[in-house]
Amino acid sequence: MSYRLVFVDISLYSVHFGVLSRTIPQVEVKAASEFLFQLLTGNVDKLPTETLVHRFWSSFRYEQKQATQYLECLRSNNLTQVKCYRHIESYCGWRFGPKQRFEQCRQLLAREINAKTAGVNETIERMFDNYHSCFQSYRRRVDANCTELLRKAITDRRLRACKLIRATMDSIGPLLRTLPTLRVIHLVRDPRAVALSRILYDNSGHGAYTISIRKPESPIVAEASLYCHHVTADIRSRLALEREFPGRILPVNYEDVAANPGQRFRDVYKLLNEPVPHATLEEMQKKAKSGQAKNLTTKWQSKLTYLEAVTIERRCAEFYRLLNISANDD
Repeated sequence: MSYRLVFVDISLYSVHFGVLSRTIPQVEVKAASEFLFQLLTGNVDKLPTETLVHRFWSSFRYEQKQATQYLECLRSNNLTQVKCYRHIESYCGWRFGPKQRFEQCRQLLAREINAKTAGVNETIERMFDNYHSCFQSYRRRVDANCTELLRKAITDRRLRACKLIRATMDSIGPLLRTLPTLRVIHLVRDPRAVALSRILYDNSGHGAYTISIRKPESPIVAEASLYCHHVTADIRSRLALEREFPGRILPVNYEDVAANPGQRFRDVYKLLNEPVPHATLEEMQKKAKSGQAKNLTTKWQSKLTYLEAVTIERRCAEFYRLLNISANDD
């Protein structure tokens, strides 16, 4: 029996348009669920080519040690520097592109419609033709050389874990119903810390609406408000799933992990009904100490103004209520 563990990190989720946020269409919720099913079951042939050659294989190589051979294969076959996106970037934008083209680009990239049906001109049509041709070329090369290594890296392991930042609990529900051995960790973080982290990162870490904010609205307040808008909905979905699937979902607060890494680590393995690996526990505690030294859970207290902090507390009141915590506990 293979255990599958999904680690849902809602603190990084951010695709926002308009005054509040972009509602995630059901087609995307379903697509995320189907993608995760193929990944966790090792059905590599049905994974998108974009997944197989994504730059995150290199960026997070230390967090994916079991796939080292696969990464080495990608590197030796020059499959780590994908240039296909440049074909459509001028039209669709990068990450948070033009709102009016967002759905059209999604459909064109997913081949739900073709360029002629979309009514774009010949130049735009060639852009998407080149994009798809580029990835077809990558697919042939990765299948010929590396795909089997990734399949083996997944299917040879009884415990398979995946961290998600672009899926919601609505995508997890179908997986819980389909995979009886699936276990889920739902991680949330204080919105004041999330907003600061996003703002200090770069534009890829926060939403289009927040980027466009001008005074007197604070970008940090705007980002926290958008985060809370999404995360409260996600928490409500998770609470419903906990009632349907008792004992299969573990809610975790980032601040609690930083303060009590040993206990939270044991909670994870209790969820899996597995013995605690002591070497991994020691590594987790070491990383937690490093985070504590950097004041990752309290940095916002010295960076946010008093007005920003209290405004976020007010706008995120539902978040704190659902978690049964006080905003002043920090």
